[in-house]
Amino acid sequence: MNFFLRPIHTRRLILLAYLLTIPTILFWLAVAYSVFAHNHRYVDWLLAPGKVSHVTLVFVLPFISLIIALICRISLKREAIARNLWHVETPELRSNQGLINWNVVLIGVMFISLINN
Repeated sequence: MNFFLRPIHTRRLILLAYLLTIPTILFWLAVAYSVFAHNHRYVDWLLAPGKVSHVTLVFVLPFISLIIALICRISLKREAIARNLWHVETPELRSNQGLINWNVVLIGVMFISLINN
């Protein structure tokens, strides 16, 4: 619990978390393109290093991004309460909630793809 008492740079962490989701979004866009165009070249190129890259792209990056977003949410809520803005949603809280939503969608797509395979 002492970790949350230290000030953290939430904007930098939110930006890092968004950057972690970009490869996953590109992967799922390549999968969607390969399904509709029957051209698996881009998916094969992304998965060339092996199964580790597939697990990293599909699960590890969104999960790490989600953990970062949840830590930032706790920090932003505490900061808003300290500034007596707990009833107002700040821009950082909105972007953080968007990040959490994206990660939940990406992890949900991963589970749906596991069920379909």
